[in-house]
Amino acid sequence: MKPGYRSAVLPLRASLILLLAAAVPGAALAQATPPLQSTAVPPAPNPVLDEPVETPIPVPSVIPTGLVIAFKPQILSVRIDSGKGSEFGSDKLQLGRGLIGYTSRLLDDKQYLAHVELEGGQFQSDAQGQNIGTDGFDLVLHLLGGAATRVSQGVTIVASAGVLTRFQRGRAVGGAPEIGLFGAASNMELNMRLAPTITLSFFVEGGLTPIPYLTQSKLGVLSDASELRLRAKLTFHLYQDIGLDVGYDFTRWHASFAGTTILGNPKPDQALLIESRQHAILVGLRFQ
Repeated sequence: MKPGYRSAVLPLRASLILLLAAAVPGAALAQATPPLQSTAVPPAPNPVLDEPVETPIPVPSVIPTGLVIAFKPQILSVRIDSGKGSEFGSDKLQLGRGLIGYTSRLLDDKQYLAHVELEGGQFQSDAQGQNIGTDGFDLVLHLLGGAATRVSQGVTIVASAGVLTRFQRGRAVGGAPEIGLFGAASNMELNMRLAPTITLSFFVEGGLTPIPYLTQSKLGVLSDASELRLRAKLTFHLYQDIGLDVGYDFTRWHASFAGTTILGNPKPDQALLIESRQHAILVGLRFQ
């Protein structure tokens, strides 16, 4: 080997030996030192939460149930027509009248209802020397079944249908003839809660009573008979189970007969139209 070449290689060999000497201890240390374990805490698993137990909340009934006892004075207007013009007319105040009714849920259902109502009392008109004046009384009975529906918050519609009967009896000489009528009626009532303690209601009813009973023979043969009733009422809820009803009630009764002799005609050759209109003030207590 040439002297110049050896002098150039020796420094490179020395540098390589130094590098190897520095790398070998580091590699040995890396083999001897175990790898560091991660000290991070793994996230805890999400706990399984039990669903809350649902408690059913009872829904209150929308049916206005309970007992109603009311005083119902009225102005009675009676008109009689024989087909030849008005034969009789009377307008008279009747103070001795009242109403009692009871409404209950049907078979403990919260939607269907049963209702019974009895109204009656003084039924008096001017006699005017006619056989068709009255100094007696009348009774009206309703037996109904129906359903109630909540339309929106505070608004309820109640509809019902059933049987209707009315019996009118006059007394004293010249009193009204006896008239008994039986048929069917249907009605609808809209209840609106104006305030927590005030309810406004509108009521309409129509009925047909084509079946006569206990009717005086001089009246002739019943052709048709009907009933129409309208009512607007405010209910003030005084206590939890007691309310005060105040309202206006209009009722029209219509009956027509053929072959009547009650007006004094000897032959049954006249028709008879009887119409009574009752304008009443309703004041009563409701016990729920």
